[in-house]
Amino acid sequence: MIRVLSPIFALLFASSVASAANITWDPENGYQSDEVELSGLLPQEIQRVLKWMNKGRTAEERGIYRTALRNYKRVHKRFPKSQYSPEALFRTSQIRLAQNNVDKAFDAFELIAFVYPSYGSFNDTIGEMYKIAVRRQESYRQRLFLIFPGFLNLDRATRYFERIVSIAPYSDYAPLSLMNTAQIWAKKKNDTLAIYALDRLITNYPRSFLTPDAYIQLANTHSNLVHGPYYDQSNTEDAITFFEDFLIQFPDNNRVNEAEDGLSDTQNLMALSKVKIGDFYFHKRSNFHAAKVLYNEAITLAPTSGSADMARNKLDMIAAKEEKIGVQDTPEAEREAPDSEEMQKKAERRARRKVLGLF
Repeated sequence: MIRVLSPIFALLFASSVASAANITWDPENGYQSDEVELSGLLPQEIQRVLKWMNKGRTAEERGIYRTALRNYKRVHKRFPKSQYSPEALFRTSQIRLAQNNVDKAFDAFELIAFVYPSYGSFNDTIGEMYKIAVRRQESYRQRLFLIFPGFLNLDRATRYFERIVSIAPYSDYAPLSLMNTAQIWAKKKNDTLAIYALDRLITNYPRSFLTPDAYIQLANTHSNLVHGPYYDQSNTEDAITFFEDFLIQFPDNNRVNEAEDGLSDTQNLMALSKVKIGDFYFHKRSNFHAAKVLYNEAITLAPTSGSADMARNKLDMIAAKEEKIGVQDTPEAEREAPDSEEMQKKAERRARRKVLGLF
C-alpha cells in the first residue's frame, strides 16, 4: 500500500534530501551536482533553476548584487523543493553580510536551519545566526538616513537569541544565547526576565560550562532586589538557595570565594531582618516568646555574624526582664504567643484590612 505524503512533510523530506547533495560552482561550467534531482520538477523547470542560479552567481561575483539577489529569490521562492534552493538562500546570506544588512542575512540563515537542516553544517549555520545576534547586542547600529548611526536594538538581539534556542535547543549555542539574553534584560533593568532566562539555562543545561556563572548571576540578581532588612526577604531566601546550590554542585569552581562571601552577606541580611522583627515584638508588644523565636532563628541562620551577636544580646535582655517580672507570668504569655507562621498570617490580614479601609 502506497501512502501519499502530506505537502509539508514532502517539502521537508525533499528539501532535506536535496540539500545533502554535493553542489559545486565553476565559472566556466556553472553549477553542477553529483546527485539526481529528486524534487519532482520537470526537466524544463530544472533547467530554469540552473539558469537562475548561474546568472545569480555570475552577477554576485561581479558585484552586481541586485541582479544576483533577484535570481536567487526566484529559485527559493518558486522552487523551494529544488536541491539548489538552500544554496540560493546561502548565497543570499553572503550578499547580505557583504552589504552589512545583518537582519536579512539572519532571516536567510534561519530559513536554511529551519527548512534545510541537512544543508552543509547545521552547527555552522546556527553559529552564523549566533554571530549576527551578538553583533546586534554589542555593536551593530542601523544607520539613520543612511548616514547617522542609530541605537543598539537590544530587543531584536533578544529575538534572535530566542530563535536560536527554539531552532537548535540541543546545540552549544542555546545556553550561550540564554546567557546573552539574561545580560540584555539585566542591562534593561528587567530583573524578572533576566531571572527567567537564567533559570531556563540552569534547568535545561545543567552540564553547560555557563551553568556555574548562571547560578552566581541568579543569586546576585535576587540579592540586589532586596532593599534592606525591613522589607520582604523572599528574594534573600532565593539568593541563599542559589549560593548554596552553587557551593554544593561546583565546589572546585574558581568563583567559590565569591559565592561564600555572597552567601555570608545574604544570611547576615536575613538574620538582621529576623532581629528587627524580633525587636518589634520585644519592645513594642512585650511578646517575649515571639521575640525569642525570631532571635534564635537569626542565630541559627548566621551564627558568626554581627546580627547573631545582636540577637544574643537581646536574648540576655529578655532573660533579665523575665527574671525581674517573675517566671510565673511567663508561661501564659508563651502559650498565647504566635509562632512565625501565625505572625505572618496576622500581618497579611492586617494589610488586607487596611486596603479595605477597615481597622
